[in-house]
Amino acid sequence: MGKKIVGLYGLLCLLSFAIISVSCFNKWYQQVFKTLAFKTVFKLEVSLVSAHIPGESVIFCGLIKKIWTEIPPRCQDIKDPTPLQDLAADWCAPLIYSAWPVPCQAFNTAYVLGLTVILVYSLNVLFIGTCFYLLYYYVSSKSHKPVYRYWAAVLHAIGTTILAVACVFYTIFAMLRLNALGGTGIPLFFEASQSVGMTPGYFLVWVGIIIQYVALGLHACMQVSGEETEEHRLYKDLLREQQQYGAIEAQMQGQMPPQEYPTAESSSYYGEQAAYGQDPYAQPDAYAQQGQYAAGYPQTGYGMPAPMPAPMPAPMPAPMPAPMPEYAGGPSAPQMSPGAAHF
Repeated sequence: MGKKIVGLYGLLCLLSFAIISVSCFNKWYQQVFKTLAFKTVFKLEVSLVSAHIPGESVIFCGLIKKIWTEIPPRCQDIKDPTPLQDLAADWCAPLIYSAWPVPCQAFNTAYVLGLTVILVYSLNVLFIGTCFYLLYYYVSSKSHKPVYRYWAAVLHAIGTTILAVACVFYTIFAMLRLNALGGTGIPLFFEASQSVGMTPGYFLVWVGIIIQYVALGLHACMQVSGEETEEHRLYKDLLREQQQYGAIEAQMQGQMPPQEYPTAESSSYYGEQAAYGQDPYAQPDAYAQQGQYAAGYPQTGYGMPAPMPAPMPAPMPAPMPAPMPEYAGGPSAPQMSPGAAHF
């Protein structure tokens, strides 16, 4: 069951990648200006790193041409996607910024936060790609260590959360600045529409984020049969330590030279024993041990005189018992009659 859940997890992540990728190359915001309450004069569409004016804004360029015959080609070129950085550079000129600073602030904020969303999305793809590798190793290995499943869930949660936070920052700061582009406008001639500026591209990124959170919930069901438990891990660690100790002991035994026993020629003591015709390695028998102290100088098992044992102290005489009162001749002794003495 765990392997099927891992497969479903992979499909959900790939689906979220496809949706968010489409969203990143689509518009996230639009601003529409109307004249006479129904005719579109100017329409601005903003994506994460660029902006352009679609064909509905040709009226705006036509009006300018009627007033100024010699107009730079910028009005026609802006219909193509233009980087937000270039727009910010145009509107942040000192003279224009002193007169109307709102476009400069809006385009700068939208550019910085849009680039941040793209970078965070790339980091999100890297994190979830690492999750794929960890889960593949978890499923295909024999031990099925749960630590790989745990870290896959952690990386997935981090990648999805930072992407959601980046989108929230874009919503709060960039879109609020872009909404301020319309301002109060010119009544009946150049009024900003009060419609929702968020486009389907912006909502698509949130659909992808929600799918990733659903895939994150599948980590709780990915446990496969035969997963290594804590007891198994401790048992394997114990076996590994025993193998290490055994290898160290075998290495030490291989490096130590064999033990050399002393010979009669290499030891003066054993040489003296051998000179008297005694075996220096002879062990004492039971009879020698029993008669060890028979002579005045007891012998050890190797024929050397042993030190005399210390003499035991003589036992103290027991005290004499005191005479009984009836035989001491005292006043309490019984008196004999004369007839008894004559008898």
